[in-house]
Amino acid sequence: MRKSVSALAIFVCLGVQSPARAQGDLEGIISGVAQGLLVQELDRQAGAEARQTGTLNGWRAYLQRFPNGLSRAEAEREIARLGGVVRPVDPKPLPAPAPTDSASNAEAALALSRDQRRQIQSQLTSLGYDAGVADGLWGSKTRDAIRRWQTANGVAASGYVTDRQVRQLRDQAGTVSPPENTVAMDDRAEERLLGLTVPERRDLQRRLTALGYNTRGTDGVLGQNSRNAIATWQRDEGLRASGYITADQLRELRRQSGG
Repeated sequence: MRKSVSALAIFVCLGVQSPARAQGDLEGIISGVAQGLLVQELDRQAGAEARQTGTLNGWRAYLQRFPNGLSRAEAEREIARLGGVVRPVDPKPLPAPAPTDSASNAEAALALSRDQRRQIQSQLTSLGYDAGVADGLWGSKTRDAIRRWQTANGVAASGYVTDRQVRQLRDQAGTVSPPENTVAMDDRAEERLLGLTVPERRDLQRRLTALGYNTRGTDGVLGQNSRNAIATWQRDEGLRASGYITADQLRELRRQSGG
């Protein structure tokens, strides 16, 4: 709880005026400083999970997902202590040239959802351009993969996709879904970073119930009944039934229930 409060406090200091504004602007969550905060939160959670399990496979899984993460040194020590071999980690890539405003603005105008970003990462990896974990968070590894794919296809290597390039990737790789087990924690972290207030959680419960997904109360506490209602709605919408609401899904739920 302390970590998510700190993250939201930084949002406020940077001019994000309210959780409601964050809900209405997905780019404010998955790009720039907010993206960095979310990645750090996921890194901390993964390190805590590895620490809790205390197994060789758990620490290896952490390093595979966050090769240069906050707990890298600890992971390497624990792997060695448990009798494993610490595999060399790829060095951090050199900083990419600053993109032109037009390239970044063109991509931002696409308003890609996190699921679309995950799919593009999976498509790039399937074509031989390793974009890292398909988590929808486009850091240096994904940007480098985009640039390499752009170079191979004879277009400007900006590291930012255009609408035409998104279609071209789909034509080349088809629909490639990311592994289910890589995104469940991300949904939970994204909901936390939304910083839903008690009135906003009550509103969410009322909307779900109005659509036929009974949360068995509108007290603003997202307990098991509310989680089950969210998961059932997600399943009916063809989404991951994680039980945690994302910014994209909250926007769609509001649209379905009358704005």
